Amino acid sequence: MQSKRRAITLIALRIGIAAALLAFVGFSLVTAAMPTPPVAPTPTPGIVVGIPGGAVVEPSHTASPTPALTPAPSSTPPAGTVPPTPAPLAVVPPSAPVAQPATPAPTPAVVPATPVPTPIVVAAIDPPEAAVAAFYHDAVVGDFDAAYALWDDRMRSTYPREANLDERFDQTAGITFSALYTAERSDTTAVVQANFTETYDSGSSRDFIGYWRLVLVDGRWLLDEPHY
Repeated sequence: MQSKRRAITLIALRIGIAAALLAFVGFSLVTAAMPTPPVAPTPTPGIVVGIPGGAVVEPSHTASPTPALTPAPSSTPPAGTVPPTPAPLAVVPPSAPVAQPATPAPTPAVVPATPVPTPIVVAAIDPPEAAVAAFYHDAVVGDFDAAYALWDDRMRSTYPREANLDERFDQTAGITFSALYTAERSDTTAVVQANFTETYDSGSSRDFIGYWRLVLVDGRWLLDEPHY
């Protein structure tokens, strides 16, 4: 009877050991088949060439700068894992030379705006250049009678009014003098240098360089002859 019990006990012991081995093997297989949780990669910081404070300085060479690399988004780390602290973005690798600030481009010269032509207004017609300025002022504003009154008799007989005054300045929008001064003067005659730009109603313009001869008649300087 005891031999039979020992045999049964031995069989039960062997069955238990076999079951334990099978359970261990099965657990190992299941564990091996399970996916390994991903390890969060350390983000690679972009490289920004610049100076502290965020002011970006362009490289001094002419080659196109390499764009900063954007780190790939990392997956959510497992619970209990401390996320790594990313390195600051403004980083210059030790092996790379520190970029020098680029030489600023020279400031282009400011070109003065073209002045809007406006007639010159004078209060008197003496000295001689004031008479020339008054003539052009009257012609621009359309007061052709006043302009014609500044011509002497020889001027009127030589240059018909209609073609040389009324029609001549009918489309004039403004006159701007670049030079207006008395070049020569005697007791009764004068030469006035009068360079000007004439602008027309159409928007076009034309430059005139020349002078006027004037004569003194009854205390008034009158236009005697144009030279353009």
